[in-house]
Amino acid sequence: MTKKKMIISQETMDVDFVRKVEALAGTSVRSCFQCGKCSAGCPMATFMEHPPNRIMRLLQLGQWQRVLAGRSIWYCVSCETCTTRCPNTVDLASIMDALRKLSWDSDGASKESYVQLANKLFLQNIRTYGRQYEMRLAAVFNVKSGQFLKDLMLGPKLIAKGKLKVFHSKNKNMSEIEKIFTRIEEMRKKGVAL
Repeated sequence: MTKKKMIISQETMDVDFVRKVEALAGTSVRSCFQCGKCSAGCPMATFMEHPPNRIMRLLQLGQWQRVLAGRSIWYCVSCETCTTRCPNTVDLASIMDALRKLSWDSDGASKESYVQLANKLFLQNIRTYGRQYEMRLAAVFNVKSGQFLKDLMLGPKLIAKGKLKVFHSKNKNMSEIEKIFTRIEEMRKKGVAL
């Protein structure tokens, strides 16, 4: 990874975005004093280009574009270790959720667009079938991500072992599942849910 010089000024800082993150997360970004306990306890920190405490610092400096353009928010597993360890009771897990929501809504370029694609396809499957249809998920993901032959050798083995079904049936309670999706969409519009 090449290091870019960060220039901080009134023009480069976007505190409105940080306020939006704080409102969604219900916690203060500014309360973090960079002790590093969140990153020390994070099981995914070694995979992140910006560990949790650096994400907080970038937000404090109004450098949210760097956060959304990276992969760190998508590697967070929401285990809440960071939140539990924080001496200032900053709910970093909620901040990560808010950042993922804002990244999802912005449709901006992300290095982890495959993660966003997988999430969208997963939810589409649930909404369409009422459960996960792995064969369709893998096929559509491979086509949309341009990795046409990605699982070519693995698929037949899983089918032969009965781990992957070629044909799939819909859940009998599709109307209930649709009500759940509708309710969540209404909650998101009101800003109650991420």
